[in-house]
Order: sequence, then C-alpha cells, then structure tokens
Amino acid sequence: MANREQIEKRVINAAESALYHQQHVSPIDVLIGMGWLESSKVQDWHQGRISCLERGVQTSLSKISYAMKCFRSWARKKGLKPSKTVYLARTRGPKRELRFSVSNNPAIEEQYCTHYISPILSEKKQELLKEKIEKSPDPVVFIILNNSECSQCKAVLTKGSFLYKEVDQAFCLACAKVDHLAYLPSGDAKLTRWAKKGSTTSAIVVKFSRARNRYERQGVLVEEESLKKAKERLNAESDDDEPNWHEEFMNPTPYY
Repeated sequence: MANREQIEKRVINAAESALYHQQHVSPIDVLIGMGWLESSKVQDWHQGRISCLERGVQTSLSKISYAMKCFRSWARKKGLKPSKTVYLARTRGPKRELRFSVSNNPAIEEQYCTHYISPILSEKKQELLKEKIEKSPDPVVFIILNNSECSQCKAVLTKGSFLYKEVDQAFCLACAKVDHLAYLPSGDAKLTRWAKKGSTTSAIVVKFSRARNRYERQGVLVEEESLKKAKERLNAESDDDEPNWHEEFMNPTPYY
C-alpha cells in the first residue's frame, strides 16, 4: 500500500475542503477530492451503469478501506454530527437504493451512507441540510450529437434530440415518461430556480462538448405550468423595478 501518511493527509485535505464549502462532508466528497473518483463515474452509478460505487473508484479496495477509516477518525475528532443518508438511483420505475461496496456488506454500506454535518449549524439548518442531501437527484437528459434510436419504442432520434439513458439503453422522452416537461435553456438563473422549485418533476439537460471533452449543462426540463408561473413572476418583478416615468414627468424633481 502507498504511504499511509500520504493517504491520511489527502483524506484530511479533501474532507476539510468539502466541510468548509458546504458545511457537511460525505465519503463521496472525500473520494472525489482525493482524485480517486470522477464525477462522471458518480453519474454512471446513479444511472445504474455501474453496479456499485467502488467499481468506479480508481484505486484498490484496500486503499479505499484505509482512506474511509481515516475519514471517520477525522470526523470524530472534529466533533461532526453523523447523519445517515439514503441514496436513490436515477432510474425509471420504483425507487431503488444504490449499492456502494463490491462486497455489499451492510456495515460498509452504512458507513458509505453516513454524512458528517458541522455542529455549528442550528438544529433547523441541520434538518434543512439533511432534507437537501436526501432529496432524490434530478435525472439527466442528453442532447445527442448523432442520430440514435429509442431502445423501447424504436423511434428514430435525430441529432439534437433529447435522450434519456439508463444502464446501457437509450430512451426517448415519451418512454422515459418525461415528455410532458418543457425545456428551459440556461441563461437566467432566477427563472431556472423558480421554475424548478415549482415543478414536482424536473431533469437536467446536458450536451457533450468535443472541444472540452466533457458534458456541459445546457438547461433544465420542468413542468409547463411551473415555467409559466415563473415567467409571470419574473415579469411582475421587472415591472416593479421600472421607474414611474409618468409620475416623474408630472412631478419633476426640482433643481436649483
């Protein structure tokens, strides 16, 4: 095994950084921060394309085990509050809990599911944070660069169409049961936030950038009614910000 002191130092650096930025830290945060786990592998895991998270970690099981032992020791010394979190798959059909370990050992699974929360947060903020962590993640929909085909209905999906992936299959939005959602391109953060907040179902839309060799966020899919209300709210807010030119004309500010 590589120098244990080096591993422990990398664990602590990754954990401290995550805690500083988000007031809580998880085993996944540490593995990503150490450079052992790529965010794309976490997405594959959420989508069911890899059987367990450890399959996506780029190091040996013995090193993972030692790193997680160091992480739990660090969390105890910091006085962080442990909080078990449920991780759900981003797949169609009934909700399914995700698997972390190759062995599927219940004790190891529970350790992976445990987040550690900063004790300086109030009880109310800790509860809100726990709800945020446990919220089922939005599914990811892809804008395709080449023609494809739906694995279920066999419909032809032309370049630029939306496509939903699950395991090794591709689905059109109708078969993925998200065809009732409207597309909102990125660009207006406030409109996106309001539209997502009012939508019971939403999805993140990404597109692969050949220039940067990565998937980049393009927008979101939200319910049409929620998008309509968000636009109305934004327009109303814009109207409130407009100066009353008629009143200014009728009652001009004196100058001397």
